[in-house]
Amino acid sequence: MIKIGQTIHLELKVPDGDQKQRYKSKLLDYERSFMYIDFPVDEQTSKPSFFMEGTEFRVWFAGKDNAVYSFETQILGKVDRGIPMLVMKDPGKDSYLRIQRREYVRVETALDVAVHPVKEGTKPFTTVTIDVSGGGAALVLQSNHQLKDSEVLNLWIAIPFRIGGIEYINTKAEIIRIIDGKSPIKCSCQFIDIDEGDRQKIIRYAFEKQLERNRRERIK
Repeated sequence: MIKIGQTIHLELKVPDGDQKQRYKSKLLDYERSFMYIDFPVDEQTSKPSFFMEGTEFRVWFAGKDNAVYSFETQILGKVDRGIPMLVMKDPGKDSYLRIQRREYVRVETALDVAVHPVKEGTKPFTTVTIDVSGGGAALVLQSNHQLKDSEVLNLWIAIPFRIGGIEYINTKAEIIRIIDGKSPIKCSCQFIDIDEGDRQKIIRYAFEKQLERNRRERIK
């Protein structure tokens, strides 16, 4: 399910209430249920980090079915296979948790979004969505944008409900694809770390928009 060369995300397991620390790495090799990964890069500073044997992580990655899978593991040690790598145990598919689906209602809508790229040196900006669902969103980009595929973003999304006012959702999202062949330039993003309560708010909003659209079509 997970392929060599694939980007993976790691969250350091810390006591409840402590600030979460997240990293990005790449699967460099796989052998007999052992994962050999590049030294993880801190998503905030973009600097590589070294972890001791026994360090525990929650790992997630995007599957080829467009779902996101998560599992817990720990660092087993360090090896050198031409380049230094860290070794983790793959607990197996039966231990993977499918934490995200793409089979959500997607609606075209322009929601205000504040975008804070995790990559150091890339300036935050505001934009609007092209569409949104419980699994992700497409964002409008300016022609001078500095974003790249697989980049991780912090998103603050304003969701105006018909009843109940405006809700503000904060989530991490990974850029799946940037489409710049026509105007407007857009990027498709997949939510990779979203509170399930916030996801349900987005799903509720999408259904409200869909019902509203269906009512207008019946009136025509």
